Amino acid sequence: MKKNAGIVLAMILYAFLAVGIVFVIYIGGTYPVGADAMSHVYKGNVLYHNISQGNWYPLYDNLWYNGVQMLRYWAPLPVYFSAFCQFLAGGSDINGYLIYISLVFYGGALVWLYIGIRQQRIMLGTFVGVLWFFLPNNLYTLFVVGHLGRALLMVFLPLILYFIEISLVKGRWKTVCKIVPIYACMLLCDLEYAAVFALIMLSYLLIYRIINHQKGRCIPIMCAMLLGFALIGIWLVPSLRGGKLADDALRMMKGYFQDAVISLDPVRRLTRGNVDYYFGLSVFLLAVFGAVCGKKRSLHGFWAGLIIFACTTTSMCAIFAKIPGGRYIWMLQFISIALCFILYSFVTWDTLKRGFVVICCIILVVDIVPSYTLIYHGKGTLTASENMEQSAQGTLIAKARKITKQRAALIDGSTLGAMAPYLLTDYNGAKVPESFGTGWRAATTSNNIARLNDAVEEGFYLFLFDRCLELGDDTVLIKKSELRDPDKDLIEVTECAQKLGYRLAASNDSYLLYHIKTYEKFGTTCQYEGLAIGSSSDFLAYGYPNIEPGDSNNVNDYSYDKLSKYKVIYLSGFTYDDKDKAEKMLLKLSEAGVRIIVNGDGIPDNPQTKIKEFMGVECQDIYFQNGYPVLYTKEGEMDTSLFDVDKRNWKTVYLNGLDNTMGYLYDTGVKIDFAGNVENDNIVFLGINLTYHYFLTRDESVGKFLGSLMDDSLAELPDRALVPLDIAQAGDQIIIISPQDQVNTTIAYQDIFDSSEKIHSVHNLLEVNSGETKITLKYPYFWPGMIVSIFGVIGWILFGVWMRKRQILNKS
Repeated sequence: MKKNAGIVLAMILYAFLAVGIVFVIYIGGTYPVGADAMSHVYKGNVLYHNISQGNWYPLYDNLWYNGVQMLRYWAPLPVYFSAFCQFLAGGSDINGYLIYISLVFYGGALVWLYIGIRQQRIMLGTFVGVLWFFLPNNLYTLFVVGHLGRALLMVFLPLILYFIEISLVKGRWKTVCKIVPIYACMLLCDLEYAAVFALIMLSYLLIYRIINHQKGRCIPIMCAMLLGFALIGIWLVPSLRGGKLADDALRMMKGYFQDAVISLDPVRRLTRGNVDYYFGLSVFLLAVFGAVCGKKRSLHGFWAGLIIFACTTTSMCAIFAKIPGGRYIWMLQFISIALCFILYSFVTWDTLKRGFVVICCIILVVDIVPSYTLIYHGKGTLTASENMEQSAQGTLIAKARKITKQRAALIDGSTLGAMAPYLLTDYNGAKVPESFGTGWRAATTSNNIARLNDAVEEGFYLFLFDRCLELGDDTVLIKKSELRDPDKDLIEVTECAQKLGYRLAASNDSYLLYHIKTYEKFGTTCQYEGLAIGSSSDFLAYGYPNIEPGDSNNVNDYSYDKLSKYKVIYLSGFTYDDKDKAEKMLLKLSEAGVRIIVNGDGIPDNPQTKIKEFMGVECQDIYFQNGYPVLYTKEGEMDTSLFDVDKRNWKTVYLNGLDNTMGYLYDTGVKIDFAGNVENDNIVFLGINLTYHYFLTRDESVGKFLGSLMDDSLAELPDRALVPLDIAQAGDQIIIISPQDQVNTTIAYQDIFDSSEKIHSVHNLLEVNSGETKITLKYPYFWPGMIVSIFGVIGWILFGVWMRKRQILNKS
């Protein structure tokens, strides 16, 4: 009776604390906070309104990224949970966010209370239940990163660890089977995080088996987690087919490892604010204490926590970078797994004297106090809605909402996180589509928007506005700090905008707002005079907007008839299936008057010789530091700009086998060629990565030399025209009426588009012909996913039967 009363009191305490957390956040008026928080609120709101119309699984959202498959590439469980919270809040997405936070706290606390009950340590379980939410790293995830999906996953994390540990100790079939749905929920919260958790558990179980000499209990646990993957196959299969991985993951991962001193410095939060991941000095000391003094039952968790912590340090970054797939494992994100191991071991350490338990608890509480500012921001003078409206006015987003007819491009370097896209497309009833959003990996137009960001940062403003028009953006909002030179480029930006028909609609100290008068709904047609083929061919197109990006990197995918329509073809980062056929076609094109420019750095290795070689030209490695030596061309000497600081060690290639030299340099007294012709004057090879250097530095002499290699018209705008369209979406059907053929609708092409009429993907955008085009949205990879899920359900049942029989046999 006394035990039950204690449990009830703990649950009541949790309820009061949940309300208190919400109240503290509410009076501050600055919520929702966190870089990605509003993207989760937005998705929950979209789902909520779809459900209210009877659509429980919307396949497509037309507001972000020119159209995106929202629930395919973004974990769905947090979206549904957010929609549920919005329902509880009476339809208010902002108030739904507050309920989301309170339920995440309450759910996580109840899990730790449950663990405390099962371990006969109710008081400690109650304490850790409160502590779990307030751990600095967990607060950082929720209120700085704003990852609501990962915050929801934190509810399941201690629960699955408990069932795994109990399965290892007792091996009960029911306990092992419970791992399957719990792990499936984790996958539906954050696929990447849950997958890394599986890798960590695999390592943990291997070590556990070696230390304890136990056979037969580790394998069933991993089988249960594999069945968790299979169980959600209906969503997992299409999610894995498509989507984008970060091209610069190796560079990005360096930001997710840090010095151990930073991770353990409790004072840093007071001097610099909550800007770094903080592991927690108190938790670390507890882990060391437990690893040294703990008993066998709790020892493994303490050591696991310390090992995971060690993997977050800077020295481990180079090691992970060399592991296959390791560049996508950003360890600072997984600190909570280590914290969970340590706290679970603390709860199960039943031989620790009560006095030491109390001392440990006090130290843990003291350590979390400096992070209180993540929740409490003082009493605000404005409500959350008033703060948002103020932000919308100050950033000119409010003005952009009023003047946009079809779509807007918001180029702010993500300085406002997901708040800016939310204010544009979803706040206060506004439904303004845009070419950007949050969570770019879900966007089929991710390459298109990456080019816009690169163009504004490097100062290629003519390219910027032309490609905005290609994406259907009649409104372009630019933050001045994103310009290459905010002080000097303001006039140039406006002049480039005017060449496309954009006019400066508004400006303030921080933003520029451009708008072009267009049809209510429009598409475009365009004729380019150049074509860029290859993964690294974009760099030349920024300075020459009349060059069209190819939709394939493979030269053999293009026909002679298609390529002969262009004046210039630029190849960099290209591939081929048949080298001889590709060379013969390019030679034939050059003889017909097409200029062929090949970037030596982008030539693929010959499969036989492993040397970069194409059309008889071989490329040899060469290294420069800080800058090129003097370059010699027919026009004279070039003393070029120095390399960017982060590019000062320049690895590139020079050329052997040229018939005619157009550019050379001297390296340690030896003359080497970096540009020239083979076969005829229309085939030009270019080395030393000169096009990339021009992209980074805008060196005038290099630009003049590159211009001499190609037609002057390529630096001008392509022949782009606007075409009026009728576009309507009803349920899972899109109807487009076009007055002419080969019209870019500016809608992002999706592989779920199904139509009896001819539709094409051109530059990741949907192209239609004249007349009416009806497009039906179909669930992607339905039957493969369904088969996997059916296998998961049947496998789960058979697994339970097998485990039960195995347990009975072991007892007998």
